[in-house]
Amino acid sequence: MSVNRLQGVIIQSSSIGLTDTLDIDNKGTNNKNTDNKSADIGHSELLPLTVIQLNQHLPISEYWQAGRSDRWLRLQHAYQVANQFNKKSNISVQRCEQGKTWQATSDDLSITAMTGWSEIDDASVWDCTLAIDTALPVQVLRYNAAEPLKPLPALLQDVSSNLSGVIDQTVFTNSRLVLNADSHQRVWQMWTLLCSANPSFNQEFMFYNTLWLGHSTSQITAEIINHQRINEVTTYDDKALEVALPLVTDASDN
Repeated sequence: MSVNRLQGVIIQSSSIGLTDTLDIDNKGTNNKNTDNKSADIGHSELLPLTVIQLNQHLPISEYWQAGRSDRWLRLQHAYQVANQFNKKSNISVQRCEQGKTWQATSDDLSITAMTGWSEIDDASVWDCTLAIDTALPVQVLRYNAAEPLKPLPALLQDVSSNLSGVIDQTVFTNSRLVLNADSHQRVWQMWTLLCSANPSFNQEFMFYNTLWLGHSTSQITAEIINHQRINEVTTYDDKALEVALPLVTDASDN
């Protein structure tokens, strides 16, 4: 099993804690390992540079970057010069921001950015939540170190009983997987202003089997879970999402 080609790479988070790990001083020397490679790129970020490096060995068609993607052209050029990369393998960076949609030619898969407001001069709202819509069932699996070829199913919290006006799941013909990396409270304040979940391609039924995948420490509220018609929840670390626990408890009591 191997990957020979990537359709796209998406960097959801612009968090300094995740990206500000490669520091090059004004002399062009890497402070973390002085290997004499130089580039006038000042403070750079590791994740976008990883995409550039990955593209040298694995062709990438699309690249979405949360935050201010316009600054990466100069950074990409400087990094390629320093490492003698082939310029022909350049990929253009697109902003991962609210409303951005990539649609499969078969029209049965789409990826939409639900959040991400790069026009706001505040990095706390740049993180980009993605909605993957498909006409097929979606299952989240976890890497199994003991048996890499036998991944384990993720633990799910069922909150479907709390959806107002939800219809029987037998009519769920579409699936939505919401990938969330938001951590700052300001982002969740913006979430309260978002419209309710809508399909990004036309199908016979408008309702989704919606699975939310995010941090167990997320500040998502019960109101947002209901408004976005989320009926299943799972987390990156397989820990329970506390805000969803009362929903599950209430449903079991009834």
